[in-house]
Amino acid sequence: MTAAAAVDDRPAPQAPALAEAPQPTAEMPSAGEMPSAGDRLKQVAIAALDKLAGAAVVKVEELSDKLGDMAADAVSGSMPTGVGANALIKGVLAKMEGKNPVIAALKGAFGAMSTGTKIWLSLALILLAVLSPVALLVLALVLLVAAIVGAVKG
Repeated sequence: MTAAAAVDDRPAPQAPALAEAPQPTAEMPSAGEMPSAGDRLKQVAIAALDKLAGAAVVKVEELSDKLGDMAADAVSGSMPTGVGANALIKGVLAKMEGKNPVIAALKGAFGAMSTGTKIWLSLALILLAVLSPVALLVLALVLLVAAIVGAVKG
């Protein structure tokens, strides 16, 4: 946690309380009667939705706190480094400029890699391009043999 986040005066996120039981109406049974299956199902659905909403609120608060920490780090000048961080920054900048963020993120990630990693990645892509047609041909032959065996047996 950064120093800016430690000074944060926002309250800690808390899940909202579950909804209270619905008040009896003319359609609903009174306290002495057994509620119908539809009423019970409605109460269960309301309770489940309240729980899901509470979980969502907590997750959104955690994410906003994390983004606040990142913004505080950016202001203090200690930006995160690495391939992923560089890709994220380049993608966001491209999106704000109206360009394709995926291409910019890929360029940013590739630019942040070391020379050895770039060479290994290039070799892996070349190997994939060479071996993909071979794998496709082997798959076609396997399917052809399976079709012939199926036709002879059947």
